[in-house]
Amino acid sequence: MKTLFTMLRISAIQLFLLLLLFGPAFAGSKSRAETRLFIQDTRITGTVTDSKGNKLPGVSILVKNQQGKGTTTSQDGKYNLEAAADAILIFRFIGFKEVQVAVNGRKEINVSLADDDVALNEVVVTSLGIKREKKALGYAVTEVKGEEFTKARETNVANSLVGRVAGVNVTKPASGSMGSSRVVIRGNGSISGNNQPLYVIDGIPLVNTNFGQSSVFYGGGDGGDGISSINPDDIETMSVLKGGPAAALYGARASNGAILITTKSGKAQKGIGVEYNGSYTLDKPIFNNEKDFQYVYGQGTNGVAPKDKATALQAGTSNWGAKLDGSPVMQFDGVLRPYSAVKNNSRNFYNDGNTFANTISLYGGSEKATLRFSASDLNNHDLMPNSSLKRNNFSLNGNLKATDKLTAQMSVQYIRERVENRPSSGDFSWNPNVGVQLLPTNYDVRNLSQRVDENGNEYLVSSNIYLANPYFIAYDMQNRDRKDRLIASADLKYDFTSYLYARLLAGTDFAYRLSENVTPEGSAIASGGMSENQRYVGEFNSQLMLGFKKNVASDFSVDAFVGGNIMKSKESNLNASGSQFIVPFFYSVNNTVTQGRSYNLYKKQFNSLFASAELGYKGYFYATFTGRNDWFSTLSRASNSIFYPSASLSFVASQAITMPSWLSFAKLRTAWSKTGSDSDISAYAQSLTYYFGQQHLGQSLAYINEGTIPNTRLKPATSKSYELGLDTRLFNDRIGLELTWYNRKTENDILSSQISVGSGFSNVRLNSGEMVNKGLEMMISGTVFKQKSMSWDMSFNMGYNKNNIISLADGQQSMTIQQSRPGLYGDGGTPVFIRAEVGKPYGIIQGSGYKRDGSGKIVFNAKGLPVEGELRNIGNSVSPYTLGYNNNFRYKNFNLGILLDAKFGGKISSGTNNLAYLAGLSKETLPGREGGVVGAGVNEQGQPNTVNVPAQEYYSWVANHIAEEFVYDASFVKLRQVVLGVNLPKTWVNKIKMSDISLSFVARNLFTIYKKVPLVDPESTFLTGNVQGIEMLSVPATRSFGLNLNCKF
Repeated sequence: MKTLFTMLRISAIQLFLLLLLFGPAFAGSKSRAETRLFIQDTRITGTVTDSKGNKLPGVSILVKNQQGKGTTTSQDGKYNLEAAADAILIFRFIGFKEVQVAVNGRKEINVSLADDDVALNEVVVTSLGIKREKKALGYAVTEVKGEEFTKARETNVANSLVGRVAGVNVTKPASGSMGSSRVVIRGNGSISGNNQPLYVIDGIPLVNTNFGQSSVFYGGGDGGDGISSINPDDIETMSVLKGGPAAALYGARASNGAILITTKSGKAQKGIGVEYNGSYTLDKPIFNNEKDFQYVYGQGTNGVAPKDKATALQAGTSNWGAKLDGSPVMQFDGVLRPYSAVKNNSRNFYNDGNTFANTISLYGGSEKATLRFSASDLNNHDLMPNSSLKRNNFSLNGNLKATDKLTAQMSVQYIRERVENRPSSGDFSWNPNVGVQLLPTNYDVRNLSQRVDENGNEYLVSSNIYLANPYFIAYDMQNRDRKDRLIASADLKYDFTSYLYARLLAGTDFAYRLSENVTPEGSAIASGGMSENQRYVGEFNSQLMLGFKKNVASDFSVDAFVGGNIMKSKESNLNASGSQFIVPFFYSVNNTVTQGRSYNLYKKQFNSLFASAELGYKGYFYATFTGRNDWFSTLSRASNSIFYPSASLSFVASQAITMPSWLSFAKLRTAWSKTGSDSDISAYAQSLTYYFGQQHLGQSLAYINEGTIPNTRLKPATSKSYELGLDTRLFNDRIGLELTWYNRKTENDILSSQISVGSGFSNVRLNSGEMVNKGLEMMISGTVFKQKSMSWDMSFNMGYNKNNIISLADGQQSMTIQQSRPGLYGDGGTPVFIRAEVGKPYGIIQGSGYKRDGSGKIVFNAKGLPVEGELRNIGNSVSPYTLGYNNNFRYKNFNLGILLDAKFGGKISSGTNNLAYLAGLSKETLPGREGGVVGAGVNEQGQPNTVNVPAQEYYSWVANHIAEEFVYDASFVKLRQVVLGVNLPKTWVNKIKMSDISLSFVARNLFTIYKKVPLVDPESTFLTGNVQGIEMLSVPATRSFGLNLNCKF
């Protein structure tokens, strides 16, 4: 916390000093041009004002065609400079239209600048794809331009939101470059349901299904999500609707906010425009463990190195052997090798990843019709050996003005993905990271690269068959998938009059995915087998609206509409599996001895009616009211309907009241809303389903397939949100400030509660959860310096969220969301739990700690080992503070962008540190290796502990029983991105018949400025769902370097 406030204080002081230092850019200090005297020039003076007569300080005044000659107005709007009698003066200022004035021999020239409607009346995309003036909104909306996603591209575009939007917490799982993303806006709003926002692309909701992820106990690969398929080169803007008031018109699906994506379209122009975007990115793995591992002792147990192959296999990853002395010692394969430190195992196993991305687009049109077509190709090779992704995106956008009354918009995207061997993490059996990151210090991982012995059996480093050979997993345990996806929408609008219109919007998003997993013969953990899965996920939306937009009097305006929406979704899964191949190395389910097949089908539908009315007065006061009613097919008819209203107010004080000249813009806003959700319960969760299993006497035996009893009184969860905000711009838009306070309360959250098994069921779903999120968001932006050839813009954003669980199921004080895997050896150890607990923030990390006496000293038992204390809360897995600091510098044709981001206040339970401690790899296990460990504390009688314990016994006990030791502060500050670009001069570009060429060098995740967790990256959680704060031997983080080329013809 102290570090956070120190950072905030430094940033505020820095901004103030920079503004003071470059004050002349605001206050109009005399430029060098004023001191340069030319006999033929005439001294010209004058005053610059706005349309209301207010004097404008800091206006740039340039002499046309005379580079470097000019000045700025002073605090009272006055200026003076020397220019030729026939010169032309250019007056420029942010928020106002540029003016050019001929001198014509005059000595006094006064100028009035007109408001630039584009700057003052900024338009953003809001709910249902409707564009509205930002000043009219009573809630927080942040718009990110598409160029931000292509400057330093991520394979998953959602990860590019890191550090850019206040109140948005983005987590990139440590699952490789082709994985999914987790985005949470203003904290977790549901205990058991989905907490991610709704993504909408060109007005159509995106199916953001996760196609598989790792798990704590069974491992697996991250199959990516819906947003990961979108090509960043096709994005025009991305609008983040942060709260319930902003997203209320989308109903239940946007109870966690919404992210609206508008794709690029054609433009009216002469001829056909061509644009090419190409990039190459090199991903360098970041190895945090080299400096945190010990390289003094090697493989073995109880201070003794292995004597033969059998003892080497038995020791496995145990590094409790003798001191490394270079003598020959037997290893896992019966070969004698030097008993010496090997420090580059991670570097020798993982590859440098790389990504080639190319997009070419054609666009053009007339006043009647425009069209844009793009095709892209992305080839990614992950840092995990033998792992790759190939993705092709095709996009077509069209706009047609069929008549003066009828307009049409169309958008189609086809996406084709082919993946070979997604990286796996989590449980040991299929996780190659285990065999690399836990390898004994005297082992060279490359000695495992042969993969199998002369009999075709997997080479193992240990007699523990679950510690698999990393090369065998990477090259022999095959997994592949291919996905075809179509996103399409059509939007028709008919204007009955200049103020009355009808709009019909229909669209679909569906994907078909085929995946295959093979465990070959020779695997230590199975006799060989495979599985195939065919999965279809699809959704269709249709929407009809009738709208009215008109100034009903000279001072009043009305923008209203009513409409309805139908959403239908379908998901099917066809699985086939088999074990024990009949013909070796012929991989087909039909070629297995034992086979199984299953098919699942899920359908659901939402029906909705909605309405909205915006009332405006004199362009400075706006009141907006919305209402929506959803009917859910997933709930019983008696309680499947919910109505959620919202109301918001916006008051633009700077347009209603005469303000000081330094205050350019000021707006007060407030909003309230009620939204609802079915907590994403499955399609038939409220129905009894049956399963036909084994046969008896030729007849199939059926039994109830659901352990949860249906609850016909179950109703949607509700969420009520309030927010207050202030938006200001100072010194003629040089500085901007946005502040938002919010309060969100979730009630009737749908939770599962245990019941007596005597009922025939084990659980029941109840409306019993209640949770509150309160928070503050701040965005400060400023133009520190701006001249004709140079500028410096910067912004700082901060989000703080305080979460508190009010209630769970009746009489229940806590519930387990997830638990970690117990220890690797010994008795398995005590796991760490991620829990929801009444009176605490969501995602509390709970585990055993050291038992301490009244003065805080650790208590030891008679054997000299720490006494395991009771389970206790160790920290919160969710960081309450998120920060971003962005700088953009421009000098002539060069530009430099620097982005830093940070999180504070969260904790992480590190399985990697736990297992490194257990195996004797951690530096923390060096003390006492020779003479034993005497723990600092007292015995159970209160006397000083004096019992000496062998190091292996002591540290293994701690690893298996003291979870507190391996829960770390997950706070960090990172230099997230640096972009250095250049726009080639027009004179050069025009010579080769092109209009624009830009080239940029990109570096991403350059280094971590501050962190406290050893061995791993603080963001190394490998799960994408509600469970955060657990890390275990995941894919290493990467540091990326790349080149981008953009050409326009």
